[in-house]
Amino acid sequence: MLDAEAEHAIRHALVRCFDSVRGVADVGEVRDYLLALLVFKYASDRTADEASHAVALDADAESVPSFEQLLNAKHMPDIGRRIDRALADLENQHPLLQGAFHSVRFDSSLLGEPKQRQHLIADLLGCFGLPEFNFRGGASAEAAGFACETLISEAAAVAGKRGAEFFTPPGVSRLIAEILQPEGRESVGDPCCGSGTLLLTCSGFARAHSGGEGCQLFGQEKNGSTWALAKINMFLHGELAAQLAWGDTLKDPLLVAGNQLQTFDVVVSSPPFNVKDWGQEAAATDPYGRYQRGVPPRASADYAFISHMVKTLKPGHGRMAVVVSHGVLFRSGAELQIRRQLLEECLVDTVIALPAKLLPYTSLPIALLVLRKDKSDGQVLFIDASRQFKHGKTQNQLCDEDLARIVSTYAARADVEGYASLVSLENIILQNECNLNVVRYVGAVEQLQQVDLQALRLERAQLRAELEGLESRFASLIQEVHRA
Repeated sequence: MLDAEAEHAIRHALVRCFDSVRGVADVGEVRDYLLALLVFKYASDRTADEASHAVALDADAESVPSFEQLLNAKHMPDIGRRIDRALADLENQHPLLQGAFHSVRFDSSLLGEPKQRQHLIADLLGCFGLPEFNFRGGASAEAAGFACETLISEAAAVAGKRGAEFFTPPGVSRLIAEILQPEGRESVGDPCCGSGTLLLTCSGFARAHSGGEGCQLFGQEKNGSTWALAKINMFLHGELAAQLAWGDTLKDPLLVAGNQLQTFDVVVSSPPFNVKDWGQEAAATDPYGRYQRGVPPRASADYAFISHMVKTLKPGHGRMAVVVSHGVLFRSGAELQIRRQLLEECLVDTVIALPAKLLPYTSLPIALLVLRKDKSDGQVLFIDASRQFKHGKTQNQLCDEDLARIVSTYAARADVEGYASLVSLENIILQNECNLNVVRYVGAVEQLQQVDLQALRLERAQLRAELEGLESRFASLIQEVHRA
């Protein structure tokens, strides 16, 4: 783990990188260029640091120039082309990075006219040559991972709503990992993996609780730039065996085994809300049988993603968590039919209402829907965690104590007045028409105060006497005015 001083130093160094970009483009637009240089610096340092190779690159690295060589050539007029060739060579050396720099061209007008571009590249090389970006030694993987996370977070904040595509806030990712508790060597899948933060958090949880052994990570992402970002994120965190596919999960799932969808011990996702053009016209004849409980409506893919995730759960101990909008919990029509089936199959485990403004792209409150294959208690736990959070100017956060309370309540699986309620499936299905809205089952506790009636009577008498005195004084003043 990095200490606070090291984290501060890396943040400060990244600020210098951001300052170099401003005036030419914003951080969101050139995020991939900054990440490419970060990856190259890390790979170069790790190749040169033979004594402590925490992440093994191919030994034959002669075809790839070192970062220092590029730094020394930063004022050369062809520096953009040199970096592009170096990144292409790095992709060829490492399977995980293949395609990761497909949208990055340093010899491009996106970075300005030739002279301006050369100055910008020279400034960026100088920034990544700072001591804070020295990735040699034992803590190099942690430092590179932290730098990547910070850069992604900053880019998401700058992008605003556009940041929704690739960024799941750390608090939400941590909550999902602590609820599902992935173990070392278990497989974890995410059909909308974004930058891969959910997958990485799950593997990180397993490493911390399974003797240092992480998970097998699988993801698919529709957006090519975001898919490349996920590959970079995996590389910088040392998850070199991660398998990430580029494509539309609903229209063309690529994580398959023969003619079947690949299944996982743990499935997690924070998919985009209310996607319209998701392939509803072909869902009735889906070759993978994902929509056996019903075909979701054309106007929203929310239950299409949920149906896909359920289909990819391993039997027995498979479990999943998905971030949803509140409408998923109570909407009618085809979604009600699917929700009823999930309840009748005893798959729905827990519904957790979370605060508003947790995600970078919506101010609305969200919920976490947890499903398990090994449920047998015939009950659903509802947790209302919507009122405990740290306020932020543009985005709220879940604090450690908020997360701890949610997780401990989930583990205890018992009623907590005003916070959690364990409800029978019969109650939900028959009496509440399969409505999973948390507020229907968890009522806020009103704080009742003890009232001293005698004290109130005395206070009223005193106030009345004061009022009579003021009235008398006012009348006297009026008479004096009239006499004058």
